[in-house]
Amino acid sequence: MRLRCIASVFAALMFVTSTAQAATIQFSNGFETDNSGWNVFGGTFDATRVPSGTGGITSATGGFHGTGTTMATNWGGYSSVFPTGGYTTSVDIFLEFDGLNNDTRFDYTSAINNSSGNHLRDFAFNGGFYNDSDVTGSGPRYVFSASNNTGRANSFPKNPGRDPFAIFAEGWYTFQHDFYDNGGVLAVDLSILDSGGTTLHTWTLSTLTDLIAILGGNRYGWMPNAEGGINYKYNIDNSYLAFNDGEVSGEVPEPATLLMMGMGLVGIATQVRRRKKTS
Repeated sequence: MRLRCIASVFAALMFVTSTAQAATIQFSNGFETDNSGWNVFGGTFDATRVPSGTGGITSATGGFHGTGTTMATNWGGYSSVFPTGGYTTSVDIFLEFDGLNNDTRFDYTSAINNSSGNHLRDFAFNGGFYNDSDVTGSGPRYVFSASNNTGRANSFPKNPGRDPFAIFAEGWYTFQHDFYDNGGVLAVDLSILDSGGTTLHTWTLSTLTDLIAILGGNRYGWMPNAEGGINYKYNIDNSYLAFNDGEVSGEVPEPATLLMMGMGLVGIATQVRRRKKTS
């Protein structure tokens, strides 16, 4: 009985783990070894791999991260095929408050191809550092909104029609794009998560002409508009592209979570055993 109980707990844990791992990582780079994927376009588009602590910035994880200005990645290669369950791109960006003037902006976009492998559309976080006072808040903060455009002339972080969201604490934040099929039309969730993995805000962008039938796969991830001065550098870490199966987000439970689940299952099995003995 005891062996059967343990086997059942193990099987349940394996099921949960395999389900949570349904998303398949196609590309990842946390800059621990090199800057591959972020070194394909050359010049200011390349991220420089630096040790944690460079410029006073501690890496999000590990001992290294990337730094640069208009950094870009091809996520390991462009694609002309849209995955059945859609896909996710993600990168950690350090939001620094020191040394920036009011209304210093940067954009971060993840673009998609059409089925011919050519550029179709950008999906951009439009961000800016501010220290003024208005409806988005007061004092040092970053304000973000989302659109299909980048650049000072084509986008505005505080655009009231685009649900602006303010961040008041310096640190690492995850900028994530989820591309998925919404009834035959592409929809993209642009989410900002804090360093603990909690989603702070999400925007959903969708254009009725972006039919799944004409879509390709990923194009670039890029910071096309990175203001702050000639010597100012942005910092990134933990980038990845993952294919989804359409059922779960692909987030794998932490070991502690799995342990607690296992303990709970053991407890349930023990209670059942005791009831059988007393019945």
